[in-house]
Amino acid sequence: IGDKNPLIDAETIALGYFYVKSLGLNSIKVLINTLGDNESRIQYKQDLIEYFKPHKDELCFDCQNRLEKNPLRILDCKVDHELDCVKNAPKMKLSKDASEYFEKVKKYLEILQIPYEVDDRLVRGLDYYTDTVFEVVSTNPESGSQATIFGGGRYDNLVKEMGGPELSGI
Repeated sequence: IGDKNPLIDAETIALGYFYVKSLGLNSIKVLINTLGDNESRIQYKQDLIEYFKPHKDELCFDCQNRLEKNPLRILDCKVDHELDCVKNAPKMKLSKDASEYFEKVKKYLEILQIPYEVDDRLVRGLDYYTDTVFEVVSTNPESGSQATIFGGGRYDNLVKEMGGPELSGI
């Protein structure tokens, strides 16, 4: 808490990744994405609302409710993830700063020899995430839809939203 740095994001992912590997779980992969900075995310939410409005009737009940409240959650819906309208949803346009931050996170993961996949549908379930989000998932087919071993991300606004000072964290 208190330091925003792409190296810390990568180290946090590495800590969990190497711990899980040390337990003997080898059929795993790291998924990462960026939710961008506040500017990027606010614009993206608006883009998604406009995009999904004509498709509202195609969406499940939960996603119809998410449309106005948190349209990012539509992207990782377990019910609607195979719909063409979800698959073809617009991608986030990152600000220069957010793009550079994410590129550094990826560079540090490579230096730490953490294999990863960028999953632009990974948004995590909570509104307070900013920039880096991640999940380590099992690649064992027996895991089914409950394959996430652990996940998390950066939350630059959470402490302030809870009434505390402005502190970044992951």
